[in-house]
Amino acid sequence: MDTIEMTPTKVREKWDKGVRGTRSEREQASVNSAFIRNKQWVYWNRGTGRLEELPRSPQRVRSSVPRIGPSTRRIMSKLTRREIVFDVPPKSPDDAAVRSSRIAEAALAEVHRRDDWETARVDHANCVWEAGVAGICVEWDHRVGDEVLTDEQGQTIRTGEVKLTVCSLHEIAFEPGVRDGERARYWIRGQALPPDEVQSMYGLPEAPKPDARAVDTIYRLAEQSEQGEQTPLVMVLTYYERPMNGSEGRVMTVIGEQVIEDAPWPFPFTDRLNIALATVDTVHGRWIGHTPVTDAVPVQAVYNASWSSIIEHLKLAGNARLWVPMGAVDDIEELTDTAGEAVEYNPINGREPEYKTPPSMPDWWIRQPGMLEDALDDILSVHDISRGEAPTGVESGIALSILSENDDTPVGSLAKSLGECWGRVATMVLRLWAQNVQETRKAIVMVGGGVPFMQEWTGGDLDEEAVAIVPLDAVMPRSRAAQAAYAMQLFDRGIITSARSLAKVADLPDQDDLIEGIDPDSARAQRENYWMSTGAARTVDVIDDHANHIGIHVDFVRSERYEQLDEATQLIVRQHVIAHEIYAAQQAAAQAQAAGFSPLAAMLPTEQTPVLPNENLAAAAAMQAAAPGQPMMDPAMVPEPDDAPPPEQQPVPTQNPTSEDE
Repeated sequence: MDTIEMTPTKVREKWDKGVRGTRSEREQASVNSAFIRNKQWVYWNRGTGRLEELPRSPQRVRSSVPRIGPSTRRIMSKLTRREIVFDVPPKSPDDAAVRSSRIAEAALAEVHRRDDWETARVDHANCVWEAGVAGICVEWDHRVGDEVLTDEQGQTIRTGEVKLTVCSLHEIAFEPGVRDGERARYWIRGQALPPDEVQSMYGLPEAPKPDARAVDTIYRLAEQSEQGEQTPLVMVLTYYERPMNGSEGRVMTVIGEQVIEDAPWPFPFTDRLNIALATVDTVHGRWIGHTPVTDAVPVQAVYNASWSSIIEHLKLAGNARLWVPMGAVDDIEELTDTAGEAVEYNPINGREPEYKTPPSMPDWWIRQPGMLEDALDDILSVHDISRGEAPTGVESGIALSILSENDDTPVGSLAKSLGECWGRVATMVLRLWAQNVQETRKAIVMVGGGVPFMQEWTGGDLDEEAVAIVPLDAVMPRSRAAQAAYAMQLFDRGIITSARSLAKVADLPDQDDLIEGIDPDSARAQRENYWMSTGAARTVDVIDDHANHIGIHVDFVRSERYEQLDEATQLIVRQHVIAHEIYAAQQAAAQAQAAGFSPLAAMLPTEQTPVLPNENLAAAAAMQAAAPGQPMMDPAMVPEPDDAPPPEQQPVPTQNPTSEDE
């Protein structure tokens, strides 16, 4: 089946139908956005199709006490506190699949840092929270990247790069009635952009004329100034239709009555559209979602009215009134409401001016704002623990963790949805790279301690069927204070015994600087791990706590990072561990001899200080004596010399302390 002819008129008709299908959701999203930004005396006027301010009387008090906005900032801070990370599980256990997986993870980490995906992530999370749903559009932008050549028409051909665009509910249109937006037949992206930007973006000979449709359907209120003027914008519609039932699919960009671009489906995937959606609470049978902000808006409006009533009562009837007999005060207009004001009067019939106390407010009236606050907290899942206030009488770290988890659970579904959405985005990015990247690119990944690691790759190194995921633990909100209190309890009970483990379990900020200050020996061992992972051998110093270093290095050998290293780099790490074992054994022997004990007993393996077999110790010690200060080979790979003296008689190699900075 051939592709159905598509014209600018048909694209606009499809856009209008899709927009009408989400009319009520878009109107509510506009109200939600206004309340989050503390514009709280507004409503949506369907007669004019715009957000308008409620009529008011200058004599009446109109108070705004924002609760939705501050709660939104707390929730967004929780969701985006830690940077997002991507895992690409290998499809099989063979070396090629594992290598392709590691290259994909490095490339994603590089583009995440270079293109500032964190900013897009925050923007996307806010759009989802305001409207209940928002999307991320994935495209291949052939106008960016390194210049490759210039064609016969003078157009510059570049390498291109992936482009991500956050799309709010106002900028997305699907066929009415669609249940799964990502696997629909088509979708349309509507953008309201300045004319000059549109001209530059698409290389038009002149700037297009502003289109009122752009403001009417997307930025009716948000782009208006205080004087009521509208920013001139141009409506740009991009129609994405994926291949189905023999149709090759297409991507068409329309401005007014002009087709700017029209090309076949350019994506390597055909089972889905190039958009990933995230929702707060799913709505069965629809691609949209529901947000708690919609439920909180009416309560916030009543909360504002309640405070306005109390303040108005305070203004008009909250102070004591002075009762003055007629003629008792010469000039009544000179009296004010200043507290303790002295009044001169002329007694009449023995009476004098007196104050009457203001009427007392009913108890339910006084308690009403507090009850509404509790209702808002329950709706938005933000209580004292989320605001950093420990409930009265609660000091246990475990109790704080339970309360924090209780607040985080309702937004956990949002965190999960956002993480899965970014996982699908990363999957599409990998497949676009595999299809389009022909040149060699470099991915610079920062490993522990800020040490850069460079990975070269091309599209051919990536698996065309790779799937990226975002670990749930990387996006799930956690209370750092509760985690720290819980870790301190484990430390007090002796379950955690080192400062390094405490900092890791407590998720303390600036862990490297903290460990450097309280445990410099462990910090040195960690730096050695970082440098050895880059292929730089590190020497052993007599001032090292060898048992501590061995434990830290052995933990590194058990890590996934070590498994990714090549054999030569792994050998450097093992040689370093052996050197520490030799020094530890020699120090133990010297101490045992000084104390009058057998050196053999002191060299027996212990749980804290693992040592090598005697024959390996002898071979390694001989190598160290022959070349002091040099990285040693693995003694298991070197034949033991025939004339090697027993290990306890080996001369102790001398070595000048060498700074890592050297």
